[in-house]
Amino acid sequence: MIQILSGSIFDVKCDLIIIPCDSNGGVTQSVFENLNSRKLLTNVGAIPYGNVYFLEVNYEFANTIGYAASVNGKTILSNDDAIKQIALGIVQYSKANQIGIVNIPLLGSGAGKMSPIQSFEALKTILEKEENITFNIFCYTKNAYNNILASDEKPILEKKINNPRVFISYAGNDKMNASWVKSLAEALRKNGVDARLDVFHLKPGYDLPQWMTSEVIKSDKVLLICDKYYMEKADFRKGGVGWETMIIQGDMLIQGDNKQKYIAIIREDEPDKALPIYIKSKYAFNWGKSLEITDERIKELLLTIFDCDTEPELGSIPDYVLQKIKR
Repeated sequence: MIQILSGSIFDVKCDLIIIPCDSNGGVTQSVFENLNSRKLLTNVGAIPYGNVYFLEVNYEFANTIGYAASVNGKTILSNDDAIKQIALGIVQYSKANQIGIVNIPLLGSGAGKMSPIQSFEALKTILEKEENITFNIFCYTKNAYNNILASDEKPILEKKINNPRVFISYAGNDKMNASWVKSLAEALRKNGVDARLDVFHLKPGYDLPQWMTSEVIKSDKVLLICDKYYMEKADFRKGGVGWETMIIQGDMLIQGDNKQKYIAIIREDEPDKALPIYIKSKYAFNWGKSLEITDERIKELLLTIFDCDTEPELGSIPDYVLQKIKR
């Protein structure tokens, strides 16, 4: 899926940011300043023209940076074939590493002398085939943004509802509960939700606190699977749940009036033995200890995750009531 956006690749949280560079590893001054201010590498050395060098980073807006050699360092030019080759490399890496959201600039349209529309069409040829990955293509200027939208008969931005990204926070002490959480995540993914879970997405070598922070910040919703172990770890700041609780409470303050990001699911027969102090006053799904994940519960959860309006339509006041109303 492609989204056409106006602005900078650094403006929107994602899993992978693609940095435009030449085959010598050099970047433009504006890209250099953006990388330098975020303490990211400004030059990774020579990269074959048309290839991408991927690097995992500790950066809160993305887990991975891809340095794309979209400009030939000898000719200082770009072409369609190189951009398509880069796009293929990005797709292959994303599939192999469970990347869900990628931010890409109009590669080759600056120093490489390609027009923005030419760059977009080359990227689109490869990226539009992928339905399970969101590719945010950023237009640096409003003029380029408007021209690309005008050139596309059916703007890709309007073709499909986004798959919400949902991080699942839980305590793994109870093995049956951990297995239940995995089943819940699988059920959500089958229904179009990009459910993020440690057993799926946390790979060896990842910095655990950084990974948890990144997932909480980047997610549209966060599910809190609350049992007695989760409550204890959250209230007393123990382990991974304790770390996540600090991140969540800070994010809640930032969210302000938007209280719908965090959804609690009670996994005990008594709510008081499941909910951490900071969410005791919040409405929660009380599913109890049952291991069954019914279709009705999944439907209820999906309607909440997709922010659907579930109230019945407001009808007319009955005539017999109107007749009784004192004028």
